[in-house]
Amino acid sequence: MAKTRISGRYLAKRVLVSILIIWAIMTLLFALLKALPGDYASIITASPNLDQETLQNLKESYGLGEPLWKQYLKFLRNYLMLDFGYSVQKPRPVVDVIFTRLPRTLALFGTAFLLQYTIGVFAGIHFGWLRGSRTDKSGFTLGLTLYSIPFFWLAWILLLIFAYKGFGITWFPIANMTPAFKSVFGAFAFLGGVLKHMFLPLASLTIVGWGSAMLVTRTSMQEVLDEDYIETATAKGLSPATVKYKHAARNALIPVITQALVAVAFAIDGSVIVETVFSWPGIGLLLIQSITTRDFPVALAAFFMLGIIIVTMRLVTDIVYTYLDPRIKFGEQQ
Repeated sequence: MAKTRISGRYLAKRVLVSILIIWAIMTLLFALLKALPGDYASIITASPNLDQETLQNLKESYGLGEPLWKQYLKFLRNYLMLDFGYSVQKPRPVVDVIFTRLPRTLALFGTAFLLQYTIGVFAGIHFGWLRGSRTDKSGFTLGLTLYSIPFFWLAWILLLIFAYKGFGITWFPIANMTPAFKSVFGAFAFLGGVLKHMFLPLASLTIVGWGSAMLVTRTSMQEVLDEDYIETATAKGLSPATVKYKHAARNALIPVITQALVAVAFAIDGSVIVETVFSWPGIGLLLIQSITTRDFPVALAAFFMLGIIIVTMRLVTDIVYTYLDPRIKFGEQQ
């Protein structure tokens, strides 16, 4: 097997491209802020709950009243330092609002991702190993069908059956992350409440999402089965389980891992829909709420944080893919 080598030159190029994308996102947000109805200064300092000293500091920080280019440079500096100003709805720094919501988004989608890829990868290995069999064809059809279902449609169906009173089944709550009208919890009560509220979102994401991991794993597994080293391992008398998992599955997982990293980025990007359907108090729902209440500093900061996560995952994907696959040489002609 060829030695995996990551070129520092190309790695620097990929980092530079990521930095340029982040710069483009910040420039777009600044342009949107300038294009919003009303004066730029009134948008940044719109909260009626801020005292005069804080308002003055905010105006100086953003260069309000100064030439446009100075406002732009200070805007970039503030965003790079995660200084997003203050919320219009609450007298709180926007960064506090963002980092209160962000762990909730990561908890939901991190758990969903683990479930999707645990189920999908093992199913794909099994179906790929049984290439052409009835089990393989049935599993492929099931996964493709479920993967084609719109998430929000399945989410509403599950809510209708398991949360609304019309069917007489109210096993799970309709919305939120913890029981309503309660702010003090013991450790086990809090964990149980979160898991109960998380069940339907997780079920929806997993039922739809496992098919993606299964389809990629199955295809990769079937390609690996034609390699010479699989025949060699079988001829040596190794058990089917050893050939299946140690030799076939291990080499089939390279494209699966890289596809998984891309899937994380798209999953977080889709948090707006997921969290809105289940009123999950994460950053996606925050984005919708801040837009509807015209809390533009929070809306722009939420969009920026989602962009940072996606760009970072894209960079990690490039690095991991190159590290895992020795046939790829970063920054060199193939």
